[in-house]
Amino acid sequence: MATLILKWTALGLGWLRGGHTERFAVAVLFCDHVLTRATTEMPGSHKLVGVSELVVAGVFLWLALRSDRWWTLAAAAALLLCVLVFALELSHSGVSTYGAISARIGLWCVVSLSLIAGVWERWLAGEAAVSSRRRWRSRTALTW
Repeated sequence: MATLILKWTALGLGWLRGGHTERFAVAVLFCDHVLTRATTEMPGSHKLVGVSELVVAGVFLWLALRSDRWWTLAAAAALLLCVLVFALELSHSGVSTYGAISARIGLWCVVSLSLIAGVWERWLAGEAAVSSRRRWRSRTALTW
């Protein structure tokens, strides 16, 4: 329950007080959350969670290389460790499912905390949050 509270707090703060980078990350994390919850009862859902984590890690790695925010690199590193924990669980029989899940839960807490820290850093720097009055891109950027 505490991890869900942390996750939804991070998503809410990132969407309401974050910039474009934070909002994009929130959209990716929200889509991952919906996909994971919707497929929990399906057969083979455990492998689908691994693929989903790999995709989210790739998106965050791309975001870390593209943006000038430090927290995206921390989140990408935690997500890549989630993928490595998943691979270790599949390849090594000594790793229990519950141990791997608890490790991934802890790493997802790092992702949420890094998003909160990124929003906090933006607030401390005095940067304005994205508001509903501002467009994602200027109109001149959309013309060919």
